[in-house]
Amino acid sequence: MRRWACVALGLLVALPNFGCHLYHSVPETIGQRTDCVDALLCQIGAPSAAVVATVDQVPEPVTLRSTEQLESSPMREISLRDALSMALENRSVLRDLGAGVLRAPGQLQSEYSESLQRLDPQESVEAALSAFDAQFYAFGKWQNNDRRFNNRFFGGGANAFKQDTHDYVFQLSKRTPTGAQFSVRSVTDYDANNATGNLTDSAWQTQLHAEARQPLLQGGGLQFNRIAGPAAAPGVYNGVLIAKVNSEITSARFEQGVRDYVSNVINAYWDLYFAYRDADAKRDAMLRSEQTWKSYQAQKSSNRQSGAAEALAREQYYRFRSEYQDAVAGKPSMRTQNGNSSTGGAFAGVGGVQAAERRLRLILGLPISDGTLLRPSDDPSIARIEFDWQSIFTEAVLLRSELQQQRLKIKQSEMELLAAKNFLMPSLDFVTLYRLRGLDKNLGGSDSAISDLASFDLQEYEASLELKLPVGFRQGHLAVRHAKLQVARERAVLAEQQRQIIHDLTAMVAECDRAYAQVETNRQRYLAASDALAALEASQQAGMPINFDQLLDAQRRVSESQSRYYAALVEYTIATKNVHLEKGTLLRTSDVLLIAERREPSGASFQSP
Repeated sequence: MRRWACVALGLLVALPNFGCHLYHSVPETIGQRTDCVDALLCQIGAPSAAVVATVDQVPEPVTLRSTEQLESSPMREISLRDALSMALENRSVLRDLGAGVLRAPGQLQSEYSESLQRLDPQESVEAALSAFDAQFYAFGKWQNNDRRFNNRFFGGGANAFKQDTHDYVFQLSKRTPTGAQFSVRSVTDYDANNATGNLTDSAWQTQLHAEARQPLLQGGGLQFNRIAGPAAAPGVYNGVLIAKVNSEITSARFEQGVRDYVSNVINAYWDLYFAYRDADAKRDAMLRSEQTWKSYQAQKSSNRQSGAAEALAREQYYRFRSEYQDAVAGKPSMRTQNGNSSTGGAFAGVGGVQAAERRLRLILGLPISDGTLLRPSDDPSIARIEFDWQSIFTEAVLLRSELQQQRLKIKQSEMELLAAKNFLMPSLDFVTLYRLRGLDKNLGGSDSAISDLASFDLQEYEASLELKLPVGFRQGHLAVRHAKLQVARERAVLAEQQRQIIHDLTAMVAECDRAYAQVETNRQRYLAASDALAALEASQQAGMPINFDQLLDAQRRVSESQSRYYAALVEYTIATKNVHLEKGTLLRTSDVLLIAERREPSGASFQSP
């Protein structure tokens, strides 16, 4: 037995990788060591030191309430191009504006998405190819028999039978894309016993097998094995082609995630732009109303009628002051984000500089506060954009990632239907085996079992056909019917997706036209309200009598029309962005380029030219 222990040790030396893995695994399996899992269990429920340090570094929130506080705060101007670059640099997780990282973290796209799919040990292309890897198999068995028999016939000519046997099998097998399996096998056995009919007390027998098994019907052929893989069953297909389609679906889904991320960055940027413009309008209205209030307050003591006017002016001042405070700080409410009334988000028209600024920092991956306020440096474009319907319709059908994913699912379903039809055939395998034998008292040497085998004196060959036929093919028919229904379903979904995308694209083009008309209309409204207020203020400064109610109303109209004008500008900008999103060109128009890379942990990189 000591000799065979040495043989086993030599095998481990010949396989260093396996030996190294075994060396590290034995203490954790046979030795029952649980150091690693015990350390992990101790950490459950206890925050790590890194988390505590991060929490301690978060600054206390600050709320700006006065004009002086806002104007004295350090400003950091940022362009939309810079915002997109920052967002894509901090891209480990593709954030959204609906707290999806808390509600559904498993559905969140990240820079690891493609790599995770590519390295999936079950469904990746490499996993499918691994089914065709060469497999090495080894078997060793040692047995000692010591028996008594009442009949010498059963004891090999003796009533007491003693036997010592060894059996060793080494095999290397390989599957081919046609479904065939080729094996080369070495079988060696040792038998030492006291049977009276033996030529020698002990003998070695060695055999060398070359075996081939080729499926002729079910499970055979390039098409089936590339689609379903050699270990397929009805309804379970994981061949190379299926894995390739899954990889492409993951890439298209990741592109969709990047598109939605870029859309939300743009939404947050223009939300902050409007928040500043809205705050400016509220501040100007507050300062004008304060001046009006003070002028009537000075007349209050000398003119009894000025008392009511002073109170109305004071009420309007505090009204504008309240609106300005909200315009600076902001309130928790739904703002512009993907999915609120449209795929790319409809402009919500909600102000609040600080709330919008924190929101932009969140989506960009910046610290929630660093002592400065982000301020957009870009202005919305007021140029009218005309879209050619036939061009954008074609782009939407060809480029939308949702349609690309669905078309890939249809291809996958059609390939699964081809694979399912294979299970309507019986299993008929052709097996052929060529065998060499050698027998002698010694295993090696000049007169030995190995030399006897090398002489090619003992050669054997066999061939066989193996048939397995499920009567009725019930499972095969179910697989085919299910695959046909799946193809029909995926095609119906694609048709409905196209209808939905064309509907959404039509709505966004119409929204662009509406928003542009509103820009022109509200611009004229703002100019008219400003002219009316300027005329009333000029008459007041000239000492001419004016209608006090008209003055207060004119101040309100200027503030409202100014905010509404900038809201229309942002609505038009968001609508234009949404048209590009609906037709699948948002990343291209935003100068965002996806480059696939074969590296870990990230499967893709971003460039923002």
